[in-house]
Amino acid sequence: MAKDVSKDQKKSKMFESKYDANLLRSLIKEGKTADEIQEALNLASRQSLKQHILRLINEDGKFYEVAGLYRDAKKKPMINYKGDIRITKKMLSFEGSTYKHNDQCEISADNEKIVLTRIVSKSDDVEGKSADEPAAKTDVKTESK
Repeated sequence: MAKDVSKDQKKSKMFESKYDANLLRSLIKEGKTADEIQEALNLASRQSLKQHILRLINEDGKFYEVAGLYRDAKKKPMINYKGDIRITKKMLSFEGSTYKHNDQCEISADNEKIVLTRIVSKSDDVEGKSADEPAAKTDVKTESK
């Protein structure tokens, strides 16, 4: 005989959203920034905050503008909710840049600066140097704010 699952047991297995329309609405009306709202609602990602705001807009039939919600994170490296920092080749592009696919770097950091030192292997021919010369290092400094 199959065992019946009560409604209480089904509810405990369901995913419960952190969405709180009243709290979100009050934070927006107080003029809080996206970062402040995200922290107050204990949301892990900016995308979750966007979804909550869209849900509120849909429910209220009113547009809400939140400062910093649509910032362009691709222009500046930042630490994401996973604790990762992503630096793309495009961020290192400047006139005379010689960065290419598979370049490796050493990382050193203090409280205010992150320094990437490019490691050029002996087998690579960099700017006309022979393969017999020792590996060269190129510093790229990224300041955190």
